[in-house]
Amino acid sequence: MSSEINLRQRGRAMMDFEVSARQKATAINRVVERELADHGITAESLPDDMDARHAAIDTALAGSVAYRWKHMLGDYCSAEHGRAAVAAFEEARVDLMPIIAQQNQGAVTIDYRPGFEPPAYFARTWFHRTEGGWDGHPQNGFIHGEIVHRKYVSRVFPGDIYGNRRAVARLAPRTDYKDILELGTSSGHYTVALSEVFPDARITGLDPSPRMLEQAARVGNALDKDWHLIVGIGEDTGLPDESFDLVTSYAVHHEIPPKAIEAMFAEAFRVLRPGGTVLMADVGRYRDLDKLTAWRFDWTARYGGEPFWRATATLDFVPLAEKAGFVDITAGSMQNGDKYYYIRGSKPA
Repeated sequence: MSSEINLRQRGRAMMDFEVSARQKATAINRVVERELADHGITAESLPDDMDARHAAIDTALAGSVAYRWKHMLGDYCSAEHGRAAVAAFEEARVDLMPIIAQQNQGAVTIDYRPGFEPPAYFARTWFHRTEGGWDGHPQNGFIHGEIVHRKYVSRVFPGDIYGNRRAVARLAPRTDYKDILELGTSSGHYTVALSEVFPDARITGLDPSPRMLEQAARVGNALDKDWHLIVGIGEDTGLPDESFDLVTSYAVHHEIPPKAIEAMFAEAFRVLRPGGTVLMADVGRYRDLDKLTAWRFDWTARYGGEPFWRATATLDFVPLAEKAGFVDITAGSMQNGDKYYYIRGSKPA
């Protein structure tokens, strides 16, 4: 957005507390891993099977006060940061609604596709333990983009938290894309990166959440963009054959089941023009992480409202891209403090 929003006193205090709780949880995690080392448990000694890995750590730390605190505080942080953000919004609603109304004005368009029914995996899941799901509050897009991200995430993970998105966009082998399709636009963070890296391209964004797309539109309007946003899903876009030069996504696959991921590659192939590029990035593959780091991610996903994380983090995208028809495929791990995985390929010319 173009300017920082202001919360009222209670809302600011609530978000400050949530940040402090998450920072304390991080400190407790370090204590827990020191205790694991004291028990002789290292990344090298852990079982290969993830469930067995959880069981081994649970057994070793059965008497650990720090481990009990890790569970309690981890559960609290996952569930309560979103509720605190909603409460902070409601307290300042009278101040924030005029800002929302003003930022709804601009060149970005949204096709709501009346009658669209989201798939069951989306409708039934409260991703990130967001109460009611992404559309559970009429202003969830604003709450997610402007309060959760700016007042919580950016403080828990300081620095350029959106730099990864620009780095992924720059993995595309060309700079002359005219029509770009982004699958899983959410509140528009990767869309901004795409518009920075490919300033002359026409960008279409697709997402099943109208509330998230509304926030993406506000972001685009604030930046004077003319993105075209559509309510829909990446595995069945409803868009014409061979209508895009680049189909791309960032951090979407871990929020959909493997069958939908496979269908998304096939759909990307269909809507790409010959010679076009597919470029996807998501969470690190467990095989690329040491076993303790992979356990840490899996534990966080289990308690953090990420039901498809493990299935995605253990899935090789290359066979799916080959089955869809892509060639010249490359896939690998990029370092960002953790690791994230990308795959890139071409539709035969």
